[in-house]
Amino acid sequence: MFKKIITSTIICILMQSCNSQKKDLAQITFTEKLDTFFGEIPNKLDKDYSIVDPQLYNSYKSESEKILYFNGVDLSGYLDKKGEYGTNNIRFEFSKQDNLLNFYHVQLYTNDKISLLIEALNGKLGKPNYINVLESNKKSPDALLWEDKTSFYLITGATQNQSDFIVFNKNNTAIRKQWISASFMYYGDYLDYLEKKGFKKESYSYKNFADDKNKDGYDRYLKNYKKP
Repeated sequence: MFKKIITSTIICILMQSCNSQKKDLAQITFTEKLDTFFGEIPNKLDKDYSIVDPQLYNSYKSESEKILYFNGVDLSGYLDKKGEYGTNNIRFEFSKQDNLLNFYHVQLYTNDKISLLIEALNGKLGKPNYINVLESNKKSPDALLWEDKTSFYLITGATQNQSDFIVFNKNNTAIRKQWISASFMYYGDYLDYLEKKGFKKESYSYKNFADDKNKDGYDRYLKNYKKP
């Protein structure tokens, strides 16, 4: 009996140790510095490469399950062989000026992880602030956007074979204008309008914006609107 208790205790300690080594992406606040960010988590600097701006950012890539983890959901996985095309991965973009994290991008090739991620985001942040659907599939959103006090969270390709999960510092206007575009361009117009008018989201929603634009003769915002 005593041996069983000792064995169980050791197993618990080992499990806690393994879990403690994971970095939860849901806890990122974009105040993190490069020199203390990764610890023992495997990563690789892609020299002179950045999906944001190679002049301003350094990009670090990882496929480790220790960092492909969001709010209790393991995002690691692969289609055929780990390390080859089809392996879920993440890139972190650190400013060359101050080494602060500003942006991360997860590529997901495994559909089960996409649905789990959406559930995790809904659990952490509530319903999306904005969704967009494809003409070929109007039942499920293909692009979703959430936001909180520190970050924007974007998913694109949610109904396709490969999805992108993009999260970035809410205060970085240049990145916001670059990435809240394409499937999110109408929401980007809404954010610009809020800034111009000095309005707050709490009192002026995207639906209010779409209705007002429709009255002004710009019906595309209301036609595109889908309630999250």
